[in-house]
Amino acid sequence: MLPATPVDVPENVTDVLLWRMAVRVTADHQPDPRHPGRCANLRCAHEAYPCQPLRDAQRAQHAATRPPRFTPGRARVPVVAAVAQRFAGWFRPTRPTPAVVRPAPEPLPRRQPMAALRLAA
Repeated sequence: MLPATPVDVPENVTDVLLWRMAVRVTADHQPDPRHPGRCANLRCAHEAYPCQPLRDAQRAQHAATRPPRFTPGRARVPVVAAVAQRFAGWFRPTRPTPAVVRPAPEPLPRRQPMAALRLAA
């Protein structure tokens, strides 16, 4: 059952087809006036309201819309110096570490080509 009047698509809808289908399913699956805790749609006979198709349609409507835009400049960012004082010593040592002195690398002795083959023969 289609809604009696065409529904204008809101500006925040990103998937128009999904949103319109969800609106149609929502219109079809309303509570039964004679049995308030039941769905009036014949496909959902004896199911509690809200029925599974209605819950799926509500999820589809939510998925078809984008979240509201954030207002710029409202986020509270902590001061870097205050945060750095709280975490002193976590990422860098509090005492200077002595420099590690490594010996210079020594070249490895060169092997003669084909020497291993001569030994095997």
